[in-house]
Amino acid sequence: MSINRQLALSLSIFASTTIGSAALAEDSIPLSPPIEIKNSSDGLKSQSSKSLNAKLLNSSAGSTFLAQSVNAEPAKTSQKAGALNGKITDQTKEHVIKDARVVLSKIGEEHKRYHTESRADGTYTFPDVEPGEYDFTISAAEMLSTNQKIAIAPGESKILDIAMEDLEPVETLRITGKRTLIHPESIGATTNIDHRYIYEYKSGNDLRQLIESTPGIMNDSYGNVITRGEHNAINYELDGVVIPEAAGVLQQSQPVSPRSLQNMKVDIGGYEASDGGGPLGAIARMKSLPIDTKPNFLIGQQIGGPLAGSIYYNTSGAFSQNPDSKLYNLRFSSSGQFRGTSLRLAPGTKDFVGNAGADINTLSSLVWKATPKDTFKFDLAINESFLQSPLSKFSRNSGVRGFQQDRQDYFIASWKRKGEKFFDELNLHLLNGFYSESFKSSPAFDPAPVINAEQPIWSLAATARRFNYIFSAQGDISKVVHKTHHLKTGFLTEIRPVRTKFGATYFNADLPGSLAASAEAADQVSQLQAAGDYVGASQVNLNPLPFGAVISPFTGTPDGPQFKGSTFTGFRWLQSAYLQDKWTPKTGFWKRLTLDGGVRFDLQHSVFGNSMALAEQVASVPDVQPFSLKPYQTQRVTDAQASGRYGASFVVTKNTVVRASYSDIFTPTPVDTFIAPFLVTGVDPVNGIYPGTPRPLQATRGKLVDFSIEQQVGPRFVTRTNLFYKYLRNFGDSGVIGNLPIYNRLTNSAQEAYGVETRIDLKPKRDGYGLNGFLSSTVQAAYLRGTHGVSGGFYDFPEPPLAQYPDHDRRFQGTAGLGYKGRANWWVLGDAQVSTGLQDGRDVAIYGPHPSRTPVITNLGLSAGYNTSLALRKQYRFLPASFDVRIENLLNQRYPTNLGSPFQGTRYMLPLRVLAGCAWQFGHEPSQVAEKPSNKRSSQPSTQI
Repeated sequence: MSINRQLALSLSIFASTTIGSAALAEDSIPLSPPIEIKNSSDGLKSQSSKSLNAKLLNSSAGSTFLAQSVNAEPAKTSQKAGALNGKITDQTKEHVIKDARVVLSKIGEEHKRYHTESRADGTYTFPDVEPGEYDFTISAAEMLSTNQKIAIAPGESKILDIAMEDLEPVETLRITGKRTLIHPESIGATTNIDHRYIYEYKSGNDLRQLIESTPGIMNDSYGNVITRGEHNAINYELDGVVIPEAAGVLQQSQPVSPRSLQNMKVDIGGYEASDGGGPLGAIARMKSLPIDTKPNFLIGQQIGGPLAGSIYYNTSGAFSQNPDSKLYNLRFSSSGQFRGTSLRLAPGTKDFVGNAGADINTLSSLVWKATPKDTFKFDLAINESFLQSPLSKFSRNSGVRGFQQDRQDYFIASWKRKGEKFFDELNLHLLNGFYSESFKSSPAFDPAPVINAEQPIWSLAATARRFNYIFSAQGDISKVVHKTHHLKTGFLTEIRPVRTKFGATYFNADLPGSLAASAEAADQVSQLQAAGDYVGASQVNLNPLPFGAVISPFTGTPDGPQFKGSTFTGFRWLQSAYLQDKWTPKTGFWKRLTLDGGVRFDLQHSVFGNSMALAEQVASVPDVQPFSLKPYQTQRVTDAQASGRYGASFVVTKNTVVRASYSDIFTPTPVDTFIAPFLVTGVDPVNGIYPGTPRPLQATRGKLVDFSIEQQVGPRFVTRTNLFYKYLRNFGDSGVIGNLPIYNRLTNSAQEAYGVETRIDLKPKRDGYGLNGFLSSTVQAAYLRGTHGVSGGFYDFPEPPLAQYPDHDRRFQGTAGLGYKGRANWWVLGDAQVSTGLQDGRDVAIYGPHPSRTPVITNLGLSAGYNTSLALRKQYRFLPASFDVRIENLLNQRYPTNLGSPFQGTRYMLPLRVLAGCAWQFGHEPSQVAEKPSNKRSSQPSTQI
């Protein structure tokens, strides 16, 4: 070996060692500093930087890349060709990385590109490279990609070893190479939503819309969702942390903005032992945006009509660019949106006014890499919603106003440690949450209130507030044993004191009832006069129930005590622990099989504070029958269950995977109930208890069986069909209070549900361009079982005929999206959703004959955008990096989504809305745009917002 060759090799080893010690293995955080690598021939230098998105397009999660032979273009020049070779290892340099994708793209001539993959020993070779400057990119499954600029001189043989950093799975698609779109190691029915769809789907601002685009989850109205027959049973996880359910379980706010997310996985079945700690209809596993080393800032805006606007942003970076500084290991990020609109909530009438709303959703993080093994992270999430209640013009002109504010603010402190002898990874999270919900309406009579079936036609002028403080400690520890057993154990502790207040003035809004009462009084007068009792006839009130009169909620008439309001305190303690093992054989026939088994133990202790103040008001009602005071006293409920979770997947062929799972379900219930009055007059108590009396909630228990088959057709097309059967006792539901837009959580006796769910995905081409799309289809049936009545929240004594289906019984929903990404940096995505109707619960005696269900809804949308090129933005400094237009409810359908629902009332679709926006990128860009490649093999990543 020549002296120059030995010197080059020594310098390369020294540089590689320096990289390994300075680089920091952290999830989604490119932590390595710029480095200099000396050329072995003439001392030329090149700068290297790492970026998660460098030369990457965001797409399907967990994509893997199989080995591919060298496909390099030979040097076409009279100059003597150069060469490049080296070795790829992990950061510790103890393990080589095989099948890593290595790409050389000539700067200024992107069509001239060389690519290969690392061998089993981690080495790679480019034997014949045209001299010049190149972008050098390395990507590998579960590793941070590396990108740097290098120069190759004529006749030079360059040696460049690379140490790559670990990366937990994120939604990245390598732009070349083979793709595996199915995941045999998974036992669940998981839908991956990558960053592209998060950004392009509908307005890009609504997390609930993204979740409803997946199979098994249907939209309802007014913020409600249906998950396999349940209401609002979504368990949110952010970067592995279980986010406690909102105050009252349902709120109009969202726990995080899509603008803060890199990707999301929605699991609808096949639960593991680690899943739990909240509602368990579906689990939304969200991953926040990566933190880039170099400071960057993106800011965008949308404006549209009817009047709407939003500002969103994303920034991240290190506090120092000096690798020797302690601040280099301290990183920051912040992202989110500020949104205002004149169309916020689903209105209770087709023609409405006063529906403005504003939302604040921000997520800020501070990450400190204390040692190569220890990472500390601090997250602060602010989620606030300020809302007007949409009203009819008649109600508005009568002086009625309504205002609501929802809050989901939380702070998370996390510690991650890797690489100990007795465990591979340890995680500990401490969460403090401040959740609240408040509503206030003007003290005016509403002559046209929202009609809810099974409730008196009353108008309420109310003040309500619920507050939850949450302390949650979560942790897990994992270890791979014998390379096949993936062991994991963990815990979750949650302490939640709550306080609620509710007060209301009740008005009679039942005009037919008022007319009937007046007619009955007139008939009574006629009878008395016919009998000659003119004195008695003169004492009869001819208008005993005036329309708009203040009434007692206990009697339903102006006679009787008024509701004085209530204050309620409660407490919930939840303790969970689990152990699971995923067995993935590596050899022989059994390597086709994955087995996952575990057990989870949940203990819930709830304290429902006394409501004796309400009992005193009930006792003051004239002619009240004797009733029991026990339900009004402090109630303590303890529920516990050991849940088995078992699943298996089997690779039938390389493109077909079959899965099956069984899950025991335990869902803790909230305690922050509103204490509301109920009708006493004319109602007989059962065993001393009046219907409507407050009742503690019991935990939801059940069983779930899933079976699915997933197939990949070619490199871009994948389908999944899932069959499920679920039986629940005390399943969760939500009930509105009177005609108000606020909910009380309740449970129903039992439910049986089964159905078929289908997901079809069309991925872009390997270079990220071309057609892409998805189809989610859900066909299900849900039946009420047990007593068919309410089992928690309030006492209910149903009478035949009993309801067969829950009020949110939607049978079918299909959601589809079809898009195209062009090489000229433009994109378009159309979406469509078809939903069958819900039950029409309006009273036939009042509204006359009507169909049993609401109309079928077809909701169309369209989004399109353009990403400006780097060259154009360099020429025009303040030119936006992207432009986009969004259209929602393209057909401007105004159909009812609910009519007289006993638990939701009447709600209508919002009208057509158009949004147009643009965004500016400052500082370092996480991804780059190559301008108009001349052939299909060229790499042209797009700017991801």
